[in-house]
Amino acid sequence: VADLGAIVRDLKITIGIIATPAHAAQDVADRLVGAGVTSILNFAPTTIATPAGIVVRKVDLAVELQILSFYQEHRPSSGM
Repeated sequence: VADLGAIVRDLKITIGIIATPAHAAQDVADRLVGAGVTSILNFAPTTIATPAGIVVRKVDLAVELQILSFYQEHRPSSGM
């Protein structure tokens, strides 16, 4: 984590992923933005605040699992 800024710069990273508990997500987002990341995929179960110009997409794993479960339950029978 201490080398985050250098790694983001050296590798020209623009997208970061947050997959932390809710209580740690904002700190991680702040570190990513501070390092130069401009797009974040947030898997944490909380909303994060970012400056204007930072794109954040929130993924709610519970909702995604519900969707998969629905499709699994409504899958056509394979005849087996």
